[in-house]
Amino acid sequence: MARTSRRNPAAVSQQAATRTSPIRFLKEVIEELKKSVWPSKEETARLTAVVITLAVIIGFLLGGLDRVFSEVLPRFVF
Repeated sequence: MARTSRRNPAAVSQQAATRTSPIRFLKEVIEELKKSVWPSKEETARLTAVVITLAVIIGFLLGGLDRVFSEVLPRFVF
């Protein structure tokens, strides 16, 4: 048996009346993005290099651990 809705129809229509239009929403988004502080190209390039370097180092570390465990663990398993 389906439940009946307990919402007040007047409250639902009031919510629909106060909705923001898509155009107004996009304008507000653009205004907020203008307030953001964006990194410079140099800072972006430097931080990107750091992320890539750390990803490669961690990849080698995990690959090395995988290799060690794949060699060592079979010796202990009967």
